[in-house]
Amino acid sequence: MDGFDGEEEITRRSDNHHPTVWGDHFLAYANLLGANEWEEKEHKDLKEEVRKMLVISPSKSLQKLELINTIQLLGVAYHFEHEIEESLSNIYNGYEEWIGEFCESGLHVVALSFRLLRQQGYCVSSGLGDEATDEAFDWI
Repeated sequence: MDGFDGEEEITRRSDNHHPTVWGDHFLAYANLLGANEWEEKEHKDLKEEVRKMLVISPSKSLQKLELINTIQLLGVAYHFEHEIEESLSNIYNGYEEWIGEFCESGLHVVALSFRLLRQQGYCVSSGLGDEATDEAFDWI
């Protein structure tokens, strides 16, 4: 039984690689406990800052919609699920009167609010923005 008795020495090919010019600098950085603690604190502080921005911005405003949209596009919305849900719930509760005020502002507000609310699972009529779409296409 050649090779199965465990007594044969296995020889492996290897190349003579030159040591890297970087040495173990990056390995040493990854192991620094202080650097990881600093990064965690920085992330926590930044999350709290964004959370405050969500809470402070007016409840039914384009600013809040754009902030929620940006947070979702960045892929960090899971950190702010509660705040986003609360904000969109407030917008949904007065959606018809709120969107009536913003229809004059343009199609952007209507489309953004419609998408964010639908994406969150709210049943929003697609016909509410008809006035804005009519005005947007008046130039045709």
